[in-house]
Formats: sequence, structure tokens, C-alpha cells
Amino acid sequence: MYTKANKILLFIGMALLLALQTPLFAQFNISNPYSRYGIGNTNMGINQYNASMGGVGYALAKNNIVNPMNAASYFAVDSQSFVFNMGFDMSWRNLSSSNQSSDAFVASITNISVAFPIFKRLKIGLSLMPLTDIDYSAQDTIFGEINHVKTFTGSGGIDRFVLGLSYQPLKTKTDNLVVGANISYYFGNVYRLTSLNFLKSIPNSNGRYSDTTGFYNDATETDYDVSSFGFDFGVQYFHAISENDIFGIGAVFNPSYKLHTTKKQIYYTYYTYTTQDYIQDTLSNYEKDADIKMPMQFGVGLSYEKRNKLFADIDFTYSKWSQFDFDGQTEEGSMKDAWRLNAGLEFIPSYAGSAYYQKIKYRLGGHYNQGYIFLRDKRISDIGISFGMGLPIKKLGTNVNFSFEYGKLGSKNNGLIKEDYFRIGISISAKDRWFVKRKYQ
Repeated sequence: MYTKANKILLFIGMALLLALQTPLFAQFNISNPYSRYGIGNTNMGINQYNASMGGVGYALAKNNIVNPMNAASYFAVDSQSFVFNMGFDMSWRNLSSSNQSSDAFVASITNISVAFPIFKRLKIGLSLMPLTDIDYSAQDTIFGEINHVKTFTGSGGIDRFVLGLSYQPLKTKTDNLVVGANISYYFGNVYRLTSLNFLKSIPNSNGRYSDTTGFYNDATETDYDVSSFGFDFGVQYFHAISENDIFGIGAVFNPSYKLHTTKKQIYYTYYTYTTQDYIQDTLSNYEKDADIKMPMQFGVGLSYEKRNKLFADIDFTYSKWSQFDFDGQTEEGSMKDAWRLNAGLEFIPSYAGSAYYQKIKYRLGGHYNQGYIFLRDKRISDIGISFGMGLPIKKLGTNVNFSFEYGKLGSKNNGLIKEDYFRIGISISAKDRWFVKRKYQ
């Protein structure tokens, strides 16, 4: 029936192949001290279109954008079109405390998505994106009767492959109601190392401490291999008050779910000789199943659109992080329920204008995340602004999108660490007419 249906299988095959390349997404190789808490850094995998408008998406549905933030949005794909999105990010980060700072740069692919119709009112979306990134290293030095250093190290990340469906039960001249659901396959790895290193009471001549005679250091290495499924649900309703003015509302719900993992742990003692570590004795070595309980989350968004001129959206999200549980460890006191506010708009000077700059889509947005991490009587909040543009190319419905974001995470107060970040993103949103039954062959 469809002349180019075989291309769908090609794109799905490519996405599945990329899904096997976990390091492409999850391994960012940059230290983020706050990724020690919860499941790591979760501000990832957003389409550059959404990112340029502050991260909105609950009440957003475009015919050339795949928006997995709300599964209902897939309905906007034309009944004879195939949509492909791919994004790339570059980030500059500065981590600073009251007495030191460091800089880092990282670049990565952030999302690959496709969407296409199955039937007139049933559409499908496929996406591959990172869910979390983990990379931290911290030390606590304790001086007392027995001096020692505790070291905490973590790395890894979790990726997400999404298959979503949207169904349109109501469509009239003025009203449009759509429901949707995503099923996600989560995969990746979380590695944690905790070590205890004993020190001499008196420093050496070079000012450093060495192993205390009679005491062996100990370490625990834990590796979690994640392989699990989860679901989220969405709804969107749009009402046209005139031919060109449309109000929309969207809502999403992520029920609490468990990430099933295979836990491998080894506990051993060791000693250090001329800067090299040598295992003295393995005290424990086992493998078993373990769960990571993710929090319930819901969000709601409101939008207004003047066709081919203006689009504005504001989203609110609430996450119940107090119910988070990592392998039986609830991290009580350091995890709090949190909310997030995102807002953004898009403006087109003249969709039918003769000058190219008049057809460019200009975007602006901002976000405030209260933060679910609570340390030293302070929330680790995140605030940022963003802007961007969509550059149309000759082919109808295809754009090159740029996003620019600047934000601050955390604070230097109370001995904490502040992160200043600047992120540049680029993506391509391509739409092609595939599902056309030819009259002539």
C-alpha cells in the first residue's frame, strides 16, 4: 500500500543499532558532583526545538517535530508524511566552590527520533535519548584518633528507547482531543566505588599521609546493569476560537516505576605500595537482582498559537522524589519532592514574506527547577534562559534548529558547589511525503 514503507524499517533498524551503542549517549566524561544523588544528572535528551523555548513540550504539537515529552503530540504528523529529528549538543561548564574552580567541555548526540502515521487517527513515534548521566568523585578526610579518607566515585548512565502511540478520538472544525502513551526501554550501567583509606597520624616529610601500619584499606565496588521497561501517558486538547487562533492544554503522567538491574558487588581489603594498590583479601563477591524505584511525576501545560505567526507555552511539573529508592537506600533527608516551571515562545516575522529572514522562526524561553537534592539545608536549584532559531530550507517542512542556553545549578553557599553552564545545540527536523499511493508507476 505504501510505496516507501521499507524506509521505515531502515530507520527503525538504525535506531535499534544506535541503541546498542550506550556510550554514545550516556558517557559524558565530565565530573558532576550532584550526579552522586538520585539517579544522576537528569537534564538530558531534550529536543533542541524544545530546549530553545525553555524546555516546554506538554501542550506542543508540530507536524515536523517529534515530541516524546507528551506522547499525544505524535498526532500532528501529517497522514502522508514521515518525520525525522536528530540533535547534537556542545556544553561548556564551570564548577566552582568558595576556594577553587574548574572548566570542562563536552559534546554528544542528544536525540534521534522518527514519527509516521499508521492510520489516519493513529500515529507512532520512536525516539532514542539519554535519561541520566553519572560522573562524580568526592573525598572526606577525617582527622582523629585514626586518620582516614573516604572516597566516593561514580560513573555511567542510563539511556531510553521510546515507542509511542497517539490516537485522536475527537476531531471537529474547532476541537481536537488526542491521547497517547509511551513505552520506554531503559538500558545502561551505574558504577559506584566507595573506599576507606587509613592515614598516619603524623604526615611524611613531603606533607602527605601514607598507610597506617597494621590497618588495611577497604573498598566496595558495585556495578548495576540496567534493563527495564516503563510507561508514561499524555493527553492534549486544542480549541480554535478562530481560523488562526488556537488555545491548547496538555497533561502527562509518569507513574512510579522500578528499573530492574543486575547488581554485581565486590568488597575487599587492599594496601598501597609506591602509589600502587594491591588487593589483600576479597571479603565478599556476589551477584543478585536489585531495583531502582523512580518517582511519580505529572505535568500540565498551556499554549496559545496564532498560525504561522506566534506560539507560546508554559509548563508546570511536579515530581515526588521523596519516594525514590536506590537498591533499598532511600537517601532520606537529601531527596525532596520538587517542581519545575518552563516557559517559551516562537515568533515568525512573516511566514509568506519575500525576504529569507522574515521566514526564520525566532525562539525564546526560560526555566526554573526547584531541585530535588537537599544538602546542608539548601535546595540544589537550577535556573536558566534560552533562545534559538529555526532556519527553513528549500524543502517544505524541513528546518535546521539552533538552541543556546545559559544556566546556573547549585550555589557556593554553605560549602556547596555551583555549576555555570552554556549549551549550544543544533538539530535537523526533516519531513518527507512517503505515504502516497501513486496513480502511475
